[in-house]
Amino acid sequence: MDRELKYIRSSWKFVLIVTGIFIFSLIAGLLVSLKDLGLSENYLEILKNSFGWIKTLSPIEIMLFIFLNNAVKSLFSIVLGAGLGIIPIIFIGGNGIIIGLIVNEVSKEQGVIFVLAALLPHGIIEVPMVLISAGLGLRLGYSMYISMKGEKRDMRYELTESLHVFMKIIMPLLFVAAIIETFVTPLVVLWVSG
Repeated sequence: MDRELKYIRSSWKFVLIVTGIFIFSLIAGLLVSLKDLGLSENYLEILKNSFGWIKTLSPIEIMLFIFLNNAVKSLFSIVLGAGLGIIPIIFIGGNGIIIGLIVNEVSKEQGVIFVLAALLPHGIIEVPMVLISAGLGLRLGYSMYISMKGEKRDMRYELTESLHVFMKIIMPLLFVAAIIETFVTPLVVLWVSG
């Protein structure tokens, strides 16, 4: 575990960059939805139509779906970061905008407390793991860029360490987040809703 934590610490600049992109895109999504262009309502409708089938699954199947969805996206964010870090940036920026759109729309209907109850219990684990994944992907992309410029970079080391972090820290914590999202978050939302 020390090895993985050390690699995350040495990647802090990249994690900070993607965190900044996430916050900026989240605010952009909120501002766009405040303009009331109908994007928020349209996106919520698309989400309901695309993922409505999840309600037919058992709680265990829902948990596994959430976990696999987040784990695969996080893994792709790391590995595809080798393409000069473009994919992690698009992934994080897109997610920030979408969350901003949805948060504003749901808070208009249900209130801010409801939104916080629906996001915080699992989000405090899930969001940092997704940001770390994107940060590692960005680091991989930067290493690729440096090596293309002729500077020596050990790409195998960068990829191996990133995958170690994914397997030993990110994946287990995303599993915990999926459990919380499936079994705890709905109870918190129910309690807040009265």
